[in-house]
This record gives sequence, structure tokens and C-alpha cells, in this order.
Amino acid sequence: MKLNCISFLCEFAQGGGPTSNFDGGRSSQRLNNVFFPRPAKGSDEAVKFLLEEAELRFPYCKTTLSKGDFGSNRPVTGSQQPVGARAGNTFDGPDADAHAADTAGLVSPLMRDEGSTILFGCLFKEHTTETIDVEAAHRTFRTLTKVLTPGIDAFFRTERHKAKNRIQEALLMGSACPTVLLTGDKELLGHSASGLEKLLATGSVRFNASRFEFKNKQLETAFQDVLGAFDSSGEPAVKQANSREPVKDETGDHSVCLEDPDGRLKRITIKTVPATTARNGNGSGPWIVLQIFETSDLPEALETVLQDRFELSHSEAHLARHLTMSGSINDTVRDLGITRNTAKTHLRRIFDKTGVNTQLQLARLVHGISRLF
Repeated sequence: MKLNCISFLCEFAQGGGPTSNFDGGRSSQRLNNVFFPRPAKGSDEAVKFLLEEAELRFPYCKTTLSKGDFGSNRPVTGSQQPVGARAGNTFDGPDADAHAADTAGLVSPLMRDEGSTILFGCLFKEHTTETIDVEAAHRTFRTLTKVLTPGIDAFFRTERHKAKNRIQEALLMGSACPTVLLTGDKELLGHSASGLEKLLATGSVRFNASRFEFKNKQLETAFQDVLGAFDSSGEPAVKQANSREPVKDETGDHSVCLEDPDGRLKRITIKTVPATTARNGNGSGPWIVLQIFETSDLPEALETVLQDRFELSHSEAHLARHLTMSGSINDTVRDLGITRNTAKTHLRRIFDKTGVNTQLQLARLVHGISRLF
């Protein structure tokens, strides 16, 4: 029997809003308009029932649901009429949804998980309650749901595979150094071979149940500054007239210099994954790449610059450079073959001449001059 029906397939997120899958919001909006037109009695409750409680792959009568009659949580039976269409209804043109809203049909949740629910619905265009074979309509509807389910499974498997590829692509951006990839909600997406270990070793984060918590306030501030430049979809946010750009370093990335528990200096840069890579990925907002840099070799010529710019002595400039590279006063004393008291005297004079107050501030200054920071 030819049913000549209009079908709908759409996905709703856990909160009830449509996702971008299966024609995105347009398909979901049409299903809402057609099956549960406002101000129909119980429309919100009917949608909530389908998304959260309705039995999977069973046909529920649109007319019954629209009236709020779903307390029994049971699917329709052959004795329930699925259609009440008037012959000659028009389903094309600008008033298509209004015409379709007057037509009964069947709707069912096909799949449901902790993140979303997929609904499938059919409206029967030409038959009246006198001409349609109700049992045949139910059988056909169930057959369609059985056919659709494997295809939807395959679709989401493909999407998960694509997401893994996008994660790998994002990690390759920082493959030259330890790298961690997060969602805007601080959930771990992936990391390079030593990325997670190196990030945790800085002592700046906690990691629990796949989610990070920043212990370092500067790192948290930089992370939020990065997110502030994007909307929830991962696209650049529209700036207000009085808004200010977050402060970035000379490379264009946000950076934080910090001491690990052993007193060694580390630099963590924060950058976003391009929207074309992160689109349709996990989590909300853009993806965030954290890169962990160890202290680097600095050219000897930097000592001359420090002497000329801040009137440091040769010994003071020598210590400033080596201390910035090692990140440890003990290693610097050993490497330069000087006493700890001598190092402290040099360091106090360096602070006075450069105007900094801490080893971290000195490291930022030295790296900034060398354009490595």
C-alpha cells in the first residue's frame, strides 16, 4: 500500500534544542510546527515525553500526544487512528506547516543517549480515517524505523571517526612540543605522547574524570581570555564598541610563565583550533591547544643587550641569561661556578636595575627581549 507521507528526521540535544545534524534546526523546527503547533494543549509536555520517556521505535499518535494524553507511556495500538487528514490538504508553499499541523500522523524516538534524542515522524498526506489502513500504516512506520536505525548508527560512527581525525589534526599543530587539547569546558580531547604528563608536572592544573581545573590564576585568566573571543559555536564573537582585545604575546598566542614544584620555569601557550577543524567536535565553544615549553637556549648576544639596555654588569647579564635558561638558581650556581651568596647579590642588583621583582618577571623580560616569548 502506498502511504504517500511526509517524513521528518531530526536530533534534539539533551536540553531540548535542535542540533546541526539532519538538516539542523530547520527540520527540528518544522517537526515542532507540524506535530506540536502552539498553543496546542500539552505541546511542551509531549516533546519532553518523546525526548526523555517514550519507548524507542514505537509509533505514537500525533493527535493523542498533542492533547496531552501520554501518561500511560504506551505506544499506539491498531485500534488508535493515526490519521485524521481531510482530502485535498496542501503541503507545499509558505503555509505548508499550517496545513500539515491539521493532519495527524505518527512519531517515534529512534535513538536516545545521554547527549541527544533522534525523532522520526510521518504525516499522511491524502488519506482520511475512512480510507487508510491503520494496521498497514503502523507496520510501514515500524519498517521505516528499522531501516533508518542502522543508517543512523553508521552516520554517528562516521562522525566519531571524523572527530578523532580533527583531534589528531589539532594535536599536530603542537607536535614539536608537549601538547594537550581541551574543549572550552576543559574536557580532555587528546594529548601528545608527553603532553598530559608535562602539563600535570607544572602543578598548575588538577585532572579529574577527564576534566581539568586550573590551580594557577594566571593560566585560568589567560584561558578565559581566549574563550572570551569566541561564541558558544566556536566562531569569533561579535565585538562590542567598548570591548577590548585580550592581551597577547608577540607570537600572537596567550602565554603564561610559571614555576613548577621544583622551581623550574615553564611557559604554557594557549591557542585556539581554527573553526574549520573544531566544527562539529566535542564540547561547547572552540577547542583549545595548550603547549608546554621548557626553558630554551638563549643567544650569548642577549647579554650585551641586557648590559646596554639596563646597565647590567657582565656578571649580572651572564647570570640573568643562564638563570632564565635553567629556571633554577641551584643549577645556575653550579653551572657558573659561583657561590649562592654571589648569585643572590647579582640577582638583587638585576632586580633593581630592570625594575622586576621576581624570577618569573625577569624570565618574561629576558624572553621578550629575545623574541622567544
